[in-house]
Amino acid sequence: MVLKTFGIILTTTLVLTGCGGGNGSFCGYDAFGDPLFCQVNQPLPPLPPPVASTASFNVTQAMMNIASQQYTFHVSSADSYGNVYTIAYSSSAGQPAPFGSVQASTANVSQTLFENGAAQQTINTTNYFVLSPYQLLGSETTLAGGSEVVNSWQAPPVTGTVGQTFPSLTATLYHDASNAVIDGTLSETIGLSPDTASTALLCLIDSMQLTQAGINDQLNGGTTSNCFRIDPLGNVLGMQITTPIYGMQMLFY
Repeated sequence: MVLKTFGIILTTTLVLTGCGGGNGSFCGYDAFGDPLFCQVNQPLPPLPPPVASTASFNVTQAMMNIASQQYTFHVSSADSYGNVYTIAYSSSAGQPAPFGSVQASTANVSQTLFENGAAQQTINTTNYFVLSPYQLLGSETTLAGGSEVVNSWQAPPVTGTVGQTFPSLTATLYHDASNAVIDGTLSETIGLSPDTASTALLCLIDSMQLTQAGINDQLNGGTTSNCFRIDPLGNVLGMQITTPIYGMQMLFY
C-alpha cells in the first residue's frame, strides 16, 4: 500500500520556516545571514536498539490488516535545533467505490503534521484495493500529483522472516484524477526489518522518479518508507515513518 508523505508538499527550506517562526530562542544565522530561532523541547527518548526476531511473520494477513482495519498512531522526530515534529496517522474503512472497472474496498487515511505542538498540514488520502487476496489498485488525494494508479502488483509470500524483501508494485503518479498529466513513476518494495524479539517492522519502501510536471507540482522525489510494527500473526501494533520534512530526511517513531 502506497502512503502519501509530507515531503510531497512541505518543501520549504527548514531554516526559513521550520524553527518556530521566531517564537523560540536564538540559535544563530542561516546561509542567507537571517536569524535562526529554535524551540526548546524535552528530548525524545532514544529508539531502542533493534532486535532481529527469529519468528515467522504472516505478511499476507499484515498487509490486509494495514489496508482494512481502523487504527491511529502518533510518531515523533526532532531536528538538531530542538524542534519536535509529530505525525498523527489514522486509517479507517470507507465505502466501496469503483476504481476503473473494479468495485473496490476503500480506506480513508489522514496524516497531520505537528511542529512543536502546532498543526501544520493535513493530508487526506483514499486508498482503493481488493481483499482475499489483498491487492492495492491505487489512491487519490486532493493534492497536485496525488492520483496514483498501480500498473503491476506482485503479492508477497504468506509468511516471511526478518531480513527478507519482496518486490511489491509499480505505479504511475498523475497530476489529478483525470490521469491526463503524468507526474512520475513509483516502485515499492516490502521488507521485514528488525524491531524486537517478538515483533518486526513491515516496511513499505517507495522510490519515486519525477517528470517535470511532478517537479512543478512539488512532489518529493527519492525514497520514503512507512514501517508497521507487526506480531507473528500479522496484527498491527504501531509504526515508524521515514520522510523528508522541510527537505531533511527524518525518522518518526
